[in-house]
Amino acid sequence: MNYTNAIPERISEAGLGYMIFLFFGVFLLSLFLIPKIRAVALKSNHSDAPDHRSSHSSPVATFGGITFFISYLLVLFFGQTIDDTHTSLTLIVSLSIIFLTGFLDDLKNLSPRIKFLGQFVGVAILMFRPEFRILSLHGFMGVFEIPLYVSIGGSLFFLLGLINAFNLIDGIDGLTGITGIIVASFYSYMLYQLEYYFYLSISVATIGTLLAFLRFNFSVSKKIFMGDTGSLVIGLVLGLLTLKFMAIEYAAYSVLSFNPRQLPLFLVGVLFVPILDILRVMFLRSVKGVSMFKPDRNHIHHIVIDFGLSHRKASCFIGAVNFTVALIMYVVIQNFSVIQSSCILLFMFLIAILLLFLMNKNTASLKLKSKIKQSMLKMFF
Repeated sequence: MNYTNAIPERISEAGLGYMIFLFFGVFLLSLFLIPKIRAVALKSNHSDAPDHRSSHSSPVATFGGITFFISYLLVLFFGQTIDDTHTSLTLIVSLSIIFLTGFLDDLKNLSPRIKFLGQFVGVAILMFRPEFRILSLHGFMGVFEIPLYVSIGGSLFFLLGLINAFNLIDGIDGLTGITGIIVASFYSYMLYQLEYYFYLSISVATIGTLLAFLRFNFSVSKKIFMGDTGSLVIGLVLGLLTLKFMAIEYAAYSVLSFNPRQLPLFLVGVLFVPILDILRVMFLRSVKGVSMFKPDRNHIHHIVIDFGLSHRKASCFIGAVNFTVALIMYVVIQNFSVIQSSCILLFMFLIAILLLFLMNKNTASLKLKSKIKQSMLKMFF
């Protein structure tokens, strides 16, 4: 395809003014809807009861993710005028299936198999559209065009992995929201530069609705959780935007002043925390012979809060790390070769893993000392 002839999503009439209006519209709509959803959830006794893994001491309303779904539906419906490839309907169907899967899981606690099946069906629908397949690595590691079956399989695996990665980091107040805002902000900048306004509207809506959600998620008296209803939807949206970047024409990236061969490295940097967390958890569970679907307290956020940080501080700290890595990678890929950039990204992963190990070891040591001290006090007093 000739880049100068056609990239259908490039709609020159849409601009910064429309995106600002869209952002505030979604933000205000979410601020209005979330308290209503919270009140209904509490009244119908649909709340998250505290257990041994919880930090809250009283039931907290769930289903905050309903707001995300409504926001995306409205954006996709009214954004059809800048959707020349007519992907809106496909996205609505996929989002609806993922939303329903998360909603039923929050409502009835679905089995892991049923939950995964719902995710698979929702993601598989997107594979009918070439816009959401990893069609090329643009020469990264010598790979250009990817065979169709590899493209579909790889895209399915990536999307399912990222959806569950966002689901896994949704364990403390604000973390999924802050991470989602950071990822969507980097994506919005790139999509605006590339003039892909349809996908930019989805990314901007993500920022708007998550900012409104954080207002209540961090609240003491008006707290609400997004639940699987929200984390699965956010994971899907950010995943499909990631795949869209991989499907964009090679020549388009000239406006961003970096070699498209390094695009995968940048995208991994932007998704640093979700990728690090799910890879780490999968490795630990496989070593221990534990089911991949069994919940535990081995996530990054658990280590950070056990180290002594509050939920808000832990989320902001982890978010700051994700932002820093993404920013570093954006600068790195413009100034270094593919091999050098790969080594820098790998080095940051290794540093993060080492720090988590040291923090976790220190926390375990402190807990052991505390138990010994308590035992001694009981013996003598």
